[in-house]
Amino acid sequence: ANNQQMNGPTPNNNNNLVDLLKIKSVISPFVEEPPMTPLVNEETQQMSCSPEVMRCSLNVIPQTKDLLNKSRLPLGVLIHPFKDLESLSVIQGTKIVRCDACKSYINPFVTLLDNTRWRCSICFRNNELPQEFLYDPATKTYGDPSRRPEVRFGTVEYTATSDYMARPPQPAMYLFLLDVSHNAIQTGYLQSFCDVLFENLSNLPGDARTKIGFLTYDSRIHFYDLSDSQNGTFRIMVAPDLENVESKLDEILPIPDGLMVILSECRPIVEAFLNELPKVYQNNHETDSALGTALIIAGKLLHETGGRITVMQTRIPNVNPGALCEQIAKEPKSIGPTSDFYKKLSLDYASQQIACDLFLLNSHYIDLATLSGVSKYSGGEVKYYPSYHSVQTPYEVERFENDLRRYLQRKIGFEAVMRLRSAPALAIQTFHGNGFVRSVDLLVLPNINPDAAYGMQVAIEDSLAQYTSVTFQIALLYTSSKGERRIRVHTLSLPVSANLNDICANADQEAVVSLIAKMAADRASTSSLHEAREALTNVACDVIKATMPSNAANRGFSLAVPNSLRLLPLYMLSMIKSTAFRAGSTTKLDDRAYYIDLCKTLPTQYLMQIFYPDLYPIHTIEERSQIIQDGDEELHVPERIQLSYQHIDSHGAYILDTSEYIYIYIGKAVSDHKYL
Repeated sequence: ANNQQMNGPTPNNNNNLVDLLKIKSVISPFVEEPPMTPLVNEETQQMSCSPEVMRCSLNVIPQTKDLLNKSRLPLGVLIHPFKDLESLSVIQGTKIVRCDACKSYINPFVTLLDNTRWRCSICFRNNELPQEFLYDPATKTYGDPSRRPEVRFGTVEYTATSDYMARPPQPAMYLFLLDVSHNAIQTGYLQSFCDVLFENLSNLPGDARTKIGFLTYDSRIHFYDLSDSQNGTFRIMVAPDLENVESKLDEILPIPDGLMVILSECRPIVEAFLNELPKVYQNNHETDSALGTALIIAGKLLHETGGRITVMQTRIPNVNPGALCEQIAKEPKSIGPTSDFYKKLSLDYASQQIACDLFLLNSHYIDLATLSGVSKYSGGEVKYYPSYHSVQTPYEVERFENDLRRYLQRKIGFEAVMRLRSAPALAIQTFHGNGFVRSVDLLVLPNINPDAAYGMQVAIEDSLAQYTSVTFQIALLYTSSKGERRIRVHTLSLPVSANLNDICANADQEAVVSLIAKMAADRASTSSLHEAREALTNVACDVIKATMPSNAANRGFSLAVPNSLRLLPLYMLSMIKSTAFRAGSTTKLDDRAYYIDLCKTLPTQYLMQIFYPDLYPIHTIEERSQIIQDGDEELHVPERIQLSYQHIDSHGAYILDTSEYIYIYIGKAVSDHKYL
């Protein structure tokens, strides 16, 4: 655990130049693996957290701001902090060792000076090592502190003490807001929702204190008393007068205890409610939607404890407060929000530790760009099922039900905050992702889930000439669904170089593209789509010019780039053609807004599939595939091929994986008997 061993980057095959005008197929036959951190000490290299959790756009950090500018590459880290992990070292019951100066957590890249002192890898402060740190929990003996998991693994999790709690852990609170307007009932979603939730009541993360509640709405708000005082049945209450709702909340909410009930105590009533609800509204002819009012009331219900609000919405809200215009401007200047109502509501939620997730199942324009604001600042997410109908679009029904199962079953963290620490010479420039930025380096996340990802642009403010390596550390403090306060810490160490070739040769092209996509999404939302597209083209050209060898002019007609960036032009072109950024008026505004939202929130591996889907020829799977051992079975993984018509055989069959959807393409001359 000694950062003095890291003397800089080692040569790798990314230094090889690739002439993009001569090589027609540049993609790897199998999934593009994140590049390894080029550290001299291989053991030290393995101490960094997994690139699936945190990766940097540059695996060699430029020594100066000028050198970074010369590369024309963005510097930033991409984080998937709460990702489901196969193994995780959980450290319980011991003092959490942190630097006295910068407050970073002890990690594999610190220097253990002796058995009593350690040097921080971020600020280089010398710190005292507590006596109990010499205890090895694996062998239950005292001895070498380097055997502790904190200095062996790049990802660890601590059970936190009361010092890390602003208040006692609150119960898991789940409040569902369901659109029951005529349009919603016609889609048939309500039956699917009730069926899936009924099946998964036992799988909701939580403990014996977990509470659940429901609001339904059309032009009015309907409340449900699910408490056991109702003798095994539920009671419906209606609030018809929605004018000046915020001043009437105390009148509208006469029995808050019955609206949010302890699931373990009232489960039979909740199950009866889910069985009956679709029948209650099967003949509803009310077409309006008072979503804004429902969200205000939901915030009132959860304001003391915090929790999660889940919204099912099928049409644009048209009842104040929160009514939106149903007409789309012919030539919208940007795809930003048309109202700040949902943004303000989201900021209120964040201050009360409430997150809001949206499931949008609309057939017509719903103004997703504006509605998504309620999720953006509260740490929520948006799911989108265009043209959802239980009969007409069965593929959307299946996608919705699968997504809902995952959503209900997956882990959840409450009252979370996330902080990035690194060298004093570096500074966070911009956060990307859903959450509230409380300070320069602190992101407030009322909820955190294992599917959420974030990006952070980093600026070099001072020279790193005194550094051989730089450490990035993410700390995520959260409350588990079982009521435990925990801290998950991810640490990554990267070498520093003054050599431009080292910088370019060790770029992570997928991380670069993911970071650029986030920057372009911001530009499209705040300025215009035209400016975003222009910026993407300029970035691609600038990077190619900056990374081409100085003697390229003498090579004749060629376009030589480092192997590490060979896919960048292809990916950038794909991004410009994607639903988020393509030109023209044929792309629905909601579709564009949704995919721009994904640019900000999706983990890199899935975002890359949206820009450049994986195409597999399944007719050659026996001859050309990678064999992976899965227990006793052998799995044949087919080779990927480039997305070009010249690679398509009319006698073949193909699978296209776009992350959101999977398509099967059958060539017109395919043999019938071969696949049936």
